[in-house]
Amino acid sequence: MDSQFNRVAPANRLTTLLASVSTADARFATDFVDALLRTARDAGASDVHLDPAADALVVRWRLDGVLQPLIRLPREAACNVVARLKVLAGLLTYETALPQEGRICDDALNLEIRVSTFPALHGERAVLRLLGASNRSLESLAQLGLPPAVLDELDRHLLGTSGAILVVGPAGSGKTTTAYACLRHAVAQSDGGRSIASLEDPIEAAVETVAQSQVNLAVGFDMATGLRSLLRLDPEVIFIGEIRDRATAEVALQAALTGQLVVTTFHAGNCEDAVNRLIEIGIPRYAVRNALRVVIAQRLVRRLCACAQPGDVEQHARSIGLDVAKCWIPGRCDECHHTGYRGRSLIAEWRAMDGWDPVPQPAGNEQLWASAKQLVEAGTTSPLEIVRVLGLRRILGN
Repeated sequence: MDSQFNRVAPANRLTTLLASVSTADARFATDFVDALLRTARDAGASDVHLDPAADALVVRWRLDGVLQPLIRLPREAACNVVARLKVLAGLLTYETALPQEGRICDDALNLEIRVSTFPALHGERAVLRLLGASNRSLESLAQLGLPPAVLDELDRHLLGTSGAILVVGPAGSGKTTTAYACLRHAVAQSDGGRSIASLEDPIEAAVETVAQSQVNLAVGFDMATGLRSLLRLDPEVIFIGEIRDRATAEVALQAALTGQLVVTTFHAGNCEDAVNRLIEIGIPRYAVRNALRVVIAQRLVRRLCACAQPGDVEQHARSIGLDVAKCWIPGRCDECHHTGYRGRSLIAEWRAMDGWDPVPQPAGNEQLWASAKQLVEAGTTSPLEIVRVLGLRRILGN
């Protein structure tokens, strides 16, 4: 691609390519995939979906957590485009009846991409996950934009010599980014004086001075097995990519009880849910109570673009149950790809576990609502975005 093509706005590159190169051209699939990866990187997309339909290959991308349409390719181009992705990811191009997973590591584009293919009615689906872009760009906890109270609590517990710091939320809530920022913070605090290791699935970003390892299920190296072995290597801080099962949770919390600082993530809706879920999967109450130091629950909300306009509070906020003094609503411009939003911010709540007995309690999320309200009144996000992320029914208190 020449320099003039590189200056075209990211969302227009693929349209420009389609207008200039025939899909029947032998180089089309190669050029299209190169342009697609560059476009996704420059736009900050986290995922790209290529879905075969009866008459087209539908390409969509996830911008700031929301799936958006990107372009439609003629049906005849679908096989070659997916095949090109499979070649780059080291997958079997002739195998179309079974799902496959692979990776593209492109040093020129500074990209690592997980490629998953899946057989569907009209051909093979392909989903690309752009790994670690946000994790590489965040070097400190302060850059996360966490509420001050949450930031202070994390900073305090990362100085500890034992216990577990648990970052929770649903899929796509930025848990891994926060956990990586905690890991880098621990590295900076120690100045090389602590043994820090990680076990991840997958490794999403390299962190200097951290001994990072990745599970490999094909050879029997799973998370629980890896953690048991890792504990024999004299680690002081352990980063676990995610707790997904009881076996991993047991080993992680045992490490936290016996002299290691553990930083990890877990799928849960809020702090209360996280603690209760650990108990429900079979972790003893005493282990949860004594091992956990702090639980951080978070969500990502889209930030309004500069094209945002002041909104009527009664119409846009109070009518959907959000009590704020002022608000803004999204506009549309080329800078935000006509979505009204650019980038994302965190809303979060925290629960210190010091002396707290984990018992079932109604989910309150009061801190999440307070954090969301502050962002709405500051013009950072819109009331409708809060509804999208936290749900209308809970805002209304029903």
